[in-house]
Amino acid sequence: MLRPARDLTRSCDKMRLATVLVLSLLAWCTSAKDDQFAYVTCGSAVKLKHKGSGFTLHSHPIKWGSGSGQQSVTGLDSASDNGGLWQVKAPVHEQPCLQGTPIACGSAIRLMHVKTQNYLHSHLHRSPLGGRQEVSAFGNNQGTQSDTGDNWRVECSGDKWAKDKPVRFVHVDTGKQLYASKSAAFDNNNCRGCPIIGQLEVSTHSTSPQDGNAQWTTADGIYLADNTFETETDD
Repeated sequence: MLRPARDLTRSCDKMRLATVLVLSLLAWCTSAKDDQFAYVTCGSAVKLKHKGSGFTLHSHPIKWGSGSGQQSVTGLDSASDNGGLWQVKAPVHEQPCLQGTPIACGSAIRLMHVKTQNYLHSHLHRSPLGGRQEVSAFGNNQGTQSDTGDNWRVECSGDKWAKDKPVRFVHVDTGKQLYASKSAAFDNNNCRGCPIIGQLEVSTHSTSPQDGNAQWTTADGIYLADNTFETETDD
C-alpha cells in the first residue's frame, strides 16, 4: 500500500532530525577526545620537531668522539625516525609525576630517550662543530642513572605545554636553551666517514627567546590523555 505524502514527509523529517542528532553527538565526542589530548602530559612519548629546520631531535647508540664521550644527540631529517621518541618524566630528585598530568609552562622535566633509556643532558663540554655547550644522552641504558644535568625547564605561552605550539627547553643547570642550526651540519668536511653525516649538531646556546633555532614543537608520538580533563569539564 502506498503511504500518503504527508506521512512520507514526516518520516523524512524524523530521519533528518535523527541524522543531525547523531552527527552532533559524533562532533561532540571528537571535540572532547581532542580536548583530552590538547596538552603534553607526564609519561607521554613524543617526537620534537625543530622549528628552524624541520629536523627531529634524535639519538642513537653512537658516542661523541670528543667532549664527554657520551651518547650523541643530533637533529635528523626524517619523519619516520625510530630514534626520535622521548618520554616526559619528572625532574631528578623529585617524586615521579602522575601519568597524564599536563606539563605546566615554567616547570622542569626530563626527557628520556625511549630507544636507549638515557636522558637528554647538557654540561660544560664544548659541542664539536659550533663550540657551544654539548648536548648528549646520559645514563646507564636502563633509565635509572640521572643527575641534575638532565633537568630542562619548559618555556611556553599559556599555562600548559600545548601540542603543536612552539616551546623552548632551558637547561636548568646552565640556563642555556636547546638549540640547533642548519649551518651546523655534519658532512664529509668536518666528520669524514662518520655515521651521522647529514644530521645537525644539537647544542645549548644563549640566544633570544624569539630565535626559531631554539624553538621546538611536538610531532608524532604516544600521548597519554589529560588526567584532569574530566574534573575540569565536571565543574
